[in-house]
Amino acid sequence: MSAEPATGTSTVAEPAVVRVGSWLVGPLLGAAVLFVVKLVSDWVAGLSWAPFQGVFVLVADIPEPWGLTASLAVGAVIGLGFAGLWSQERISAEVAPDRLVLARDRTERTFRRGEVGAVFVEGKELVLLDESGAELVRQRTGLDRRELAAALRRHGFPWHGGDPHRARYRPWEPDEPELGLRINALFAERARALRRRDRKEAARLRAELAERGVVVRDERKQQRWRWAELG
Repeated sequence: MSAEPATGTSTVAEPAVVRVGSWLVGPLLGAAVLFVVKLVSDWVAGLSWAPFQGVFVLVADIPEPWGLTASLAVGAVIGLGFAGLWSQERISAEVAPDRLVLARDRTERTFRRGEVGAVFVEGKELVLLDESGAELVRQRTGLDRRELAAALRRHGFPWHGGDPHRARYRPWEPDEPELGLRINALFAERARALRRRDRKEAARLRAELAERGVVVRDERKQQRWRWAELG
C-alpha cells in the first residue's frame, strides 16, 4: 500500500552560500579578468595582428595608478552584472500535496497536482509534463536534484529519473512529411538559432512548437521530437 502524501509544504532552494557567494565571486572574477587585461595591455598593444588591439591600446594609455584602479572597478561592475543575470535564472520550488509553486525573479507559477503528469530534470533544466505528455514548463535550475526529488515524492508528485517518454522521440529531418510545412519551418528556424547559440530564440521556438502539439528535446546537437498526445 502506497504511503499518503505528507502534509504542509517543503521549500527547495539553492544553498545560501551559493546565493550569497555569487554576488561576491562575480565582482572578484570580473576584477581579476580586467587586472590581467591591464597587465598584458602594453604587450598586446605592440602586436599588430592582435584582435581588439584598440581596446588594449586604450587601456595601456591610461596613466597609473588610475589605470589599474579603473580596470579593477570596471571589472567588478561587469562581474556584478553577470551575478545579477545569474540571480534572475535562479528558481525555488515550494511543494505541497495539492500544488507546486516555482518562483523565479519575483514571479511565480503555480501548478495544481492534478495537472502534473511527470516531473524530471534533464541536464540543467527542470521539466513538468501534463497528463497528455505535453510540456507545462522547461526551466533552467540549479536546485539539488536529490532534495527536489525527495520533496516531490514526499508530497505525492510523479517524480521520474528522466523523461518517461524518451523512447517516443525521433530525429527531426528537413521536410518531415508528418509535420507539415509550418512546423518544419519552425524546426528549421530553431536549428539556425541553435547553431547561433541563441538560447532565448530557441526557447521561444520550442514554445511555439509546443502550442502546435510538438514536444522537442535536444540531444547531441540534434533536434528530436514527438507528438504531445499519448496513445
